[in-house]
Amino acid sequence: MRTDFYSEDTLTLGTADPAEVERLNDILEKNNLGRPLGQPSRAAGPRMIVPVIADEMTADQVVSALEAAGVDSEVRRDPVALAGTRFLNLAGRDIPHSFEPAEAAAAAHERLPWEPLPANLRRPVVALLDSGVQPHEWFPDDEDDPFLLVSDWESPLDELGSIARRHGRDIPHSGTGEAGHATFIAGIVRAAAPSARILSVKVMSADGKVRESIVTSALHWLVRYADANNPLDVVCMAFGREPGDDSDQQALVDMAEPLRLLADRGVALVASAGNDHVDQEIFPAAFPMVTAVGAGFARYHATFSNYGDWVDRYRDGVEVLSTMPDDRWARWSGTSFSAAAYAGDLARPHVV
Repeated sequence: MRTDFYSEDTLTLGTADPAEVERLNDILEKNNLGRPLGQPSRAAGPRMIVPVIADEMTADQVVSALEAAGVDSEVRRDPVALAGTRFLNLAGRDIPHSFEPAEAAAAAHERLPWEPLPANLRRPVVALLDSGVQPHEWFPDDEDDPFLLVSDWESPLDELGSIARRHGRDIPHSGTGEAGHATFIAGIVRAAAPSARILSVKVMSADGKVRESIVTSALHWLVRYADANNPLDVVCMAFGREPGDDSDQQALVDMAEPLRLLADRGVALVASAGNDHVDQEIFPAAFPMVTAVGAGFARYHATFSNYGDWVDRYRDGVEVLSTMPDDRWARWSGTSFSAAAYAGDLARPHVV
């Protein structure tokens, strides 16, 4: 079984009882392995997310040790998904992004009018599960009518990121979202749907890695958010597993539950199809309640875009111009941005 698909720093337990962590630590300690499990950080549906805090052990080693000890407990490694663009570095191999001069960007993207809607219309809300949207001069910041809504969902990335840095592993914490992925997507939605608001929900590290348990937890938060009569119209998810990877079915079942609940409440769900140029499904885009969006138009797709009968829509995703942190502009290609364009298509004012 592949191990690089899983986080080295977190596990999920099939119980909501914190006492289970102590029981497992007791077993590991009796086997001279110390007490490597930390306190549960949050729930992902019916499961608890538990960090591995011992420098000398990984999540994979903890699972192996518990299996060798004959422990009959539902301990799982935490799957990790990738951003839909896949290449987030400034010098990405075949889907790079390049910064544009402010004057050229301003000419290409004239400032959109920002006027209050008539009293009988409500501004649509697009929840962006991503790296965290940063302010930009192009985003209206009216205190009474803001473009950017920052969720009060407490992302565990701060806690998990500190563990990852200490272990020297590949899921770093980003307090500033320096990759700019979410800010770029927010600009695309702004251009497509000037009246929309963005609800920023940080689930992604700066290098584009997403732990599926964090996504599941955030989706359950969105269900509660909608149930509290907060406007929520579209959820945009620009990330996914590797093509054809269904190695942890339970994690997919856990993620599908809140997606189904959101769909039942009339929330449109959109996800990027991925940039591997294959016809194999990826999740969450391939879930039946989610609209999978590739880069291209009609039946034609970009040379990097995934494709196939499971891809529901195609939108422009090649050399897209949009916003970046620090009031910059850039061009970037990827199905992440196709998904953002389609999310903008769906974000239209609602009659109240």
